[in-house]
Amino acid sequence: MKDDILYHFALGTSTHDFPALFGDVKFVCVGGSPSRMKGFIAYIAEELGLGSVGADYPNICEGTDRYAMYKVGPVLSVSHGMGIPSIAIMLHELMKLLYHSKCSNITIIRIGTSGGIGLEPGSVVITSQSVDATFKPQFEQVILGKTIIRSTNLDDQLAKELMQCSKEINQFNTVIGNTMCTLDFYEGQARLDGAICLYTEEEKLQYLKAAYDAGVRNIEMESSVFAAICNLSGVRGPQGSRPPLIRSAVYRLLPIHPLGFHTLYHMPYQFAAVAEERYRGSGCDIANVALMWQLFQTIPPNMLSMQALSGRALELR
Repeated sequence: MKDDILYHFALGTSTHDFPALFGDVKFVCVGGSPSRMKGFIAYIAEELGLGSVGADYPNICEGTDRYAMYKVGPVLSVSHGMGIPSIAIMLHELMKLLYHSKCSNITIIRIGTSGGIGLEPGSVVITSQSVDATFKPQFEQVILGKTIIRSTNLDDQLAKELMQCSKEINQFNTVIGNTMCTLDFYEGQARLDGAICLYTEEEKLQYLKAAYDAGVRNIEMESSVFAAICNLSGVRGPQGSRPPLIRSAVYRLLPIHPLGFHTLYHMPYQFAAVAEERYRGSGCDIANVALMWQLFQTIPPNMLSMQALSGRALELR
C-alpha cells in the first residue's frame, strides 16, 4: 500500500510525516467529546510543564468534523464519539496511525462517563473484563455475513498493579470489576425515561441485581470493542516494519448510584498532579503503571469521569 489514507482523521501517509508528528507518543487518551479532549490536553500540558495557561492546541484532524485530535509531548488526545460503531472506526485508524508512526510502548487510555452499580458515588472501577448485556465477556460482530465472537478479556496483572497504585494514593474507593457494554443508552441500560419502555421498574431492578451478581460494577457503550480491537492489534503489519507495543489501560472515575446507575454530576475532583521533574527525569518513556496512574488523575474538573479498563500488552508484528 503506497498511500494509506486515514479518512476519518483527514490524514494520509503521502501527505503527512507520521513518525515526525507522532513518533514520540507514549500515551493515547481517547474520549467521546471533542471539547472534553481539547480541555484534557490543555490541562495535561500545564501539569507536565509543556504548556502555559490559555495556550491554544490545534486540532490535528481539522480537515474533518468526525473526530478531533490534539497532542502535547508524549500524550495524544483523540475524541471517538458515542457508542461502539463510532469508537470502532476511530480505533482502526488510530492503530494504523501508531503503526505508521513507528511508536512503541504505547498506553491507550479512555476517558468517559458511565453509570455505576452498587458502589458509593466517586468510586473508581478498574475493569477486569468487558461484558455484553447478557454478562458474557465477548464482542459480537457480523463480518461477511458471519457472526464473529471476539474476546474482551483483559490483563489481570495490570489490574492488580493499578489497584496497588490506588491503595498507595489512598484518595478514593477503588474496586476491580466487570464493565458492561451496551448497544444504546436507554433500553439497553434498562432506563425508564426513554421514548420506548416496555418493562417495569421492578424488572429493571431485577436486571441490575443480576448484573451486579455477575460482577458488573459499571455500564457504558464502548468498552467491548475497545478491548477487542486492542486484543486483535497483534496482526502482522505491512513491510515487516518494527511494530509498536500497545498496552491498553483505561481509567474510569465513576459518578454512581448505590442501586441504580444514574450519572451524577457533582462528584468531587481532587487528583494528584504529576510532578514536572518526575516526568522530565523519565524522558519520553513514562509508561510505567504507577506514573501512568498519577498522570491520568489530572483530569480537569469539567470532565465527568474516568474509566479504568486494564488491557493486555500487545505487539503488532
